[in-house]
Amino acid sequence: MTYLNSEVFYRDLPASSCELVDMPPRAMAAAVERGELVAGPLPIAEVFRLGDKVRSLGNLGIACDGSAKSVFLFSRYPVDQLGGKRIAVTSHTATSIQLMRILFADLWNVSGHEFVETDDPHDAALWIGDPALERRSQTVYPHMYDLGTAWKTLTALPFVFAEWVIRTDVPREQTNQLDRSLKKATLSATDDSSILKISLQRATKFMPKSDVADYIRNFAYFLGPKERRGQQEFQRRLEMLPVWRPPSPDTKQVETKAVSTS
Repeated sequence: MTYLNSEVFYRDLPASSCELVDMPPRAMAAAVERGELVAGPLPIAEVFRLGDKVRSLGNLGIACDGSAKSVFLFSRYPVDQLGGKRIAVTSHTATSIQLMRILFADLWNVSGHEFVETDDPHDAALWIGDPALERRSQTVYPHMYDLGTAWKTLTALPFVFAEWVIRTDVPREQTNQLDRSLKKATLSATDDSSILKISLQRATKFMPKSDVADYIRNFAYFLGPKERRGQQEFQRRLEMLPVWRPPSPDTKQVETKAVSTS
């Protein structure tokens, strides 16, 4: 996962422990399902879907308790006026689009909307990760909604965007070895000196080094009881919606008909 909020997993991971492959979130989940990838920080909605094909690795993931700072709905209208409108969705998202469906249904009372690709005409757009970080500072949309903040408003719980999992057909010894390596690497990379190094390396014109450091510290990478409660609440609310998931990223259209979340 090449996003800034995932760098802590990899920078201190021994090169001998595994082979790293760059993939966006949804592609990573598809590769695990096809047996092409052993493990990764998969979108939590895809972890639910894969069920017993995967198991948790190290209680590691990406969670926020409030603002996510890089998962935004950018809109030309106030969110409560998006009923029947066209919502563009990045092909990278598997979890954030499901979170948005829940927020439309349970918080914002939005229905009858249509999901389209980001290069199609649209009234609002969902962006995640590093592309969202860039767009938040240069957006032409008058309204911007942080989905992590909205989830906190709705539930008073943290939100888990991704969880490290490994395929269940991987031998236990290999699983345990990767588990130990990942925990050690993540602990190392989240200390103050390592975060300073990341902020110096990843600073851009959109994010000075102080903002990079604050952004990394914004996330919980070790999933504790509170994060697990938020994860369970997300699954509960998702199961109350009509079953739907976005088509494969290589599909021409993200969604061809209106999706009701009522």
